[in-house]
Amino acid sequence: MSRLRAHLFVAGFLIAPVALYVVFVISPYIQAFQIALTDWRGVAASPNYVGFENFLTMFGDEVFWAALRHHGVLLVALPVLTIGISLVFAFLLNLGGGQRGGNMTGVW
Repeated sequence: MSRLRAHLFVAGFLIAPVALYVVFVISPYIQAFQIALTDWRGVAASPNYVGFENFLTMFGDEVFWAALRHHGVLLVALPVLTIGISLVFAFLLNLGGGQRGGNMTGVW
């Protein structure tokens, strides 16, 4: 019986964060997908359902593919650049501060 109580105790702490995640993260994605299936421009009271026509138009647009390529480059380049810069700084921190024969070596 104590195992069940332990699991219920853990589940009690997980209910609030999971509920917040569903309300503030998952729900907007679902709503955005529902809106993407309509021709709604944000002004009319009732949107018309057009299905996947918006997605077919988007996939046929060269601007979309150019934006996707640019995003892919940033998705790869920025972490690589950030990690590279951080490794240089880490190397400089480890290099500096040592003394050899009474003289400071490396970067101060």
